[in-house]
Amino acid sequence: MCKPDNPSIRHVIISGAGPAGLLLAALLLQRNNELPAPLYRITLVDNRQDLGQLSPEILKKKFRSWMLGLAGHGIAALKQVGPHEKLWKSYCRDVGIPLESLSIHLGSKELKTGNADPTSPDYVEGFIVDRNFIVATLARYLSETSDGTLLTTLYNTKVLYVDHDNQRVLIRPTNPTNDEEERYMDYDLLVGCDGARSVVREALIKRHSTFEMDVGDIFQCFKAVHVQRPQNVDAGSMHLLPDCFPCMQGIALPETGDMLNISIGIARHLFDTDKMAPELKSDDPKVVSKYVQENFKAFDLMDYNDFAEQWVAQRWNRTAQVHCSFYHSTDINVVIMGDAAHATSPSIGMGMNQALKDAQSLYLLLQQHKDDFSVVLPAFSEARVKEGNSLTDLAMNLYCMDTKTQLVETLHSVIRTTLHKWFPKLFLNHPQALIGRTDVGLADVYDLATRLNIVPKHRRINDTIRQEYFEQQSGMVVTKKGQKGFLQKTALLGALVAAGAVAYAKYL
Repeated sequence: MCKPDNPSIRHVIISGAGPAGLLLAALLLQRNNELPAPLYRITLVDNRQDLGQLSPEILKKKFRSWMLGLAGHGIAALKQVGPHEKLWKSYCRDVGIPLESLSIHLGSKELKTGNADPTSPDYVEGFIVDRNFIVATLARYLSETSDGTLLTTLYNTKVLYVDHDNQRVLIRPTNPTNDEEERYMDYDLLVGCDGARSVVREALIKRHSTFEMDVGDIFQCFKAVHVQRPQNVDAGSMHLLPDCFPCMQGIALPETGDMLNISIGIARHLFDTDKMAPELKSDDPKVVSKYVQENFKAFDLMDYNDFAEQWVAQRWNRTAQVHCSFYHSTDINVVIMGDAAHATSPSIGMGMNQALKDAQSLYLLLQQHKDDFSVVLPAFSEARVKEGNSLTDLAMNLYCMDTKTQLVETLHSVIRTTLHKWFPKLFLNHPQALIGRTDVGLADVYDLATRLNIVPKHRRINDTIRQEYFEQQSGMVVTKKGQKGFLQKTALLGALVAAGAVAYAKYL
């Protein structure tokens, strides 16, 4: 095996040891084994601790994170690693809970559908996993299968700056000592897996005037609690909770340890209005407990006081959303993936799946184009930009911030899915039912959702709501109480007068 300082070796720095960064490191090491001589030396940099060194007990007790969907695209990416799919079969498969059914709760009414037969084209292999558990498993795989010769892990270390002109990064330990100060590391390829506030992405902004991006949020405030699974809730079921409280949407996902992760949120423009129950803003667990017990109809909780104490103990969360016009630069040998390229709402459960798919796609392109970065990097953008932007737009606009419109869309989803099952040649499937299938890309789902006028209709409503909220919050528009309705009526009257004037002039 070549020594790490061999001049023929390419130094790849991966900033971010999340799912995409860790999987890419494993795939690059695998790529080394496929070549006549190793080509890649990898340095993995992350400002957090190595979760792979922690015991399962410590992980469950102190490092629980968001529950996420792991479906076809992500599973296929994990299966790419190791002989006989070793990473998936020996490490990852038992981390999550198999998803067997989906339930939509309309008040106390439950509409339940089981997963399709595994031989059916509609079948989607799916699991619910804790994000940190997957990260720990991937990190442990790297630790146990790599001898460290061509892989260096720098945990508790920050990437501060990308000097793209000289192809190097400035790094610093999170708790530096006299022996560990800031230093530069040269790279041949820099991969940004460093999240929505990516430092690596800044290099694309500085180098390319044509690079377009925006960083915002999903326009939701939400909280998530971990509760004991109620006896009448299936252990392998995902539960959608539309309007579980006034103007609030929820989802309940199974966890290991016979637990249930319940997330409930509300659009930001409704958060400070009287449409939201004031009890859910209370700092008193007794107030929250009483309200939830009286108003949460989907299923009975085992311990309402526990729910309330967790609810009150946390702040209202917000999640970032990112769009980028391309994901690479051959001028400075930089590529971004995962949340750095397309951070999104968890509403369709595909964020981590697409991050894993990013890593797999880069690896397959390296194979296809014989490790030629000048061809591989543009091909990566061509393949993944449409998927990343479809991901973020679907997550935002498959759902509508107007609660009445969303209720209609929920019913539409149930009816269309049923009709397609009965009459597949007459009715197109609902886009939501296609998400996660390995034979369907997210760009294909987006195309269908556009042709069915779901995304365009919801985007018009959602964009209007967001813009009006920003205008009012920033003081651009001042609407006094009761004035909005008057202005709307005046505008309508003005439109009618104008239309009458046009008609009069035309036929005069």
